[in-house]
Amino acid sequence: MADDLQKSVNQLDKDLSNSWMELSERVRTLAADLKLKTAGTEIGAEAEHLSTQAALLCDHVSKLHEDVTDLVENIETRVPLIGSEGAQPAKTAVDEIERETIQIQRESHELRNDFKDILKALFMWKDDPEERIKEKKS
Repeated sequence: MADDLQKSVNQLDKDLSNSWMELSERVRTLAADLKLKTAGTEIGAEAEHLSTQAALLCDHVSKLHEDVTDLVENIETRVPLIGSEGAQPAKTAVDEIERETIQIQRESHELRNDFKDILKALFMWKDDPEERIKEKKS
């Protein structure tokens, strides 16, 4: 579950990257330039229509980007870490989980001779970062 969540977060980061907004503005500029270059020609009306439609699409992309960014920020500030006693900010909780996930990844690549670690390797057991955080706090 944590892996799926991390994949979703990574995908969301990619989807919200500024490169999409830059591409949107570039499309808007190209369509507007095409409109100007073809004004008075036989494809001028089509280029004008394309420019108008491209501008509407770019406005929509910009609004979606802004709305999703606001939504993510709102969720991050309002949703506490599930199962925690204190009112920790979500960002801190995510950072703790990330650190534990990285530590678990490192440990899974280490060769150990503990019986517990051998069993984990045999059954391809993966520790849960949230459980580790709870254990450390106990």
